[in-house]
Amino acid sequence: MASSPVTMEANRRMKIPFLILAFAACPLAAQEGGIEVFTGETLYSSGTRVSLSEIWRSEEGLLRGSEDVPDPLHRRFEERRAVLGIDHGLRRGLTLSALVPHVSQELDSSVDKLKSSGPGDVALFAKHVFQRRDWQRSAIRSALIAGVEVPTGKTSERASGARLDPSLQPGSGSWDPFVGIATTLELDRLRLDAVAFYKENTEGAQDFEAGDRFTLGLKGRYHVLHTRYPGPTVGARIGLEWVHTARAEDGGESVLNSGGEELLLRLGANWHPRPDLDLSLDVGLPLYEDLRGEQLGLDKRIQFSLGWRF
Repeated sequence: MASSPVTMEANRRMKIPFLILAFAACPLAAQEGGIEVFTGETLYSSGTRVSLSEIWRSEEGLLRGSEDVPDPLHRRFEERRAVLGIDHGLRRGLTLSALVPHVSQELDSSVDKLKSSGPGDVALFAKHVFQRRDWQRSAIRSALIAGVEVPTGKTSERASGARLDPSLQPGSGSWDPFVGIATTLELDRLRLDAVAFYKENTEGAQDFEAGDRFTLGLKGRYHVLHTRYPGPTVGARIGLEWVHTARAEDGGESVLNSGGEELLLRLGANWHPRPDLDLSLDVGLPLYEDLRGEQLGLDKRIQFSLGWRF
């Protein structure tokens, strides 16, 4: 006998707390990828950079608040994003950008394995430098970043004939605006990047609304190799990132196992073998997590990006 609409809706709501466990450490969603997105740097007065980023993220180990708790289902979540980035310098101090992701996800447990794959939500945004000062071998720039995630991602992935819950869909089905302020300070070989970022998630597919997100970040980079132009340069980075995520909502009701605070260690390196080629590696590791309800904690996040300017 077929399930009634009421029973199907009840079953869907029961799945949400289970699946939301996988997303405790999801960073910036569609804004992931690209090169130097959240810095005070713009591309240059004119020209274009095309980049390809590969992002791997894994989450494992059940947390209640900041305490480890047993997970009888032994869940592990993995996500891979391939992101095409396009940056165009419209004029000096103004860059227009797009990030186009393809998302593959897998939630593995002792009772099931759920997979999804497809196009993700495209991020469209502009970066405008509103403050700039240069002096000998040093400079400071501050930029406003504003844009929106467009609901281009797939939201109809299914498993065993049933539609997967929103947290495991490649797309959100929602229009999500975001805004940030970034400052870059360069002192000879040393560079500091600071950013404040806010993203408002609206209601999307299946009446699900991810929690709004606020991020503060600070990174330092030192050029361990810095040769005269057009020679190669190599830099090493270290930084901290604090993330606050509000509770998600399902059908207007708060999801118990969602939201919280995270402090991440960010390590990275960049290499410019020639002026038109950019290579970047970034690793994110959790230093502290205080999650609401019970959620999977972040294991690690790795991003590799390759960019070409022309």
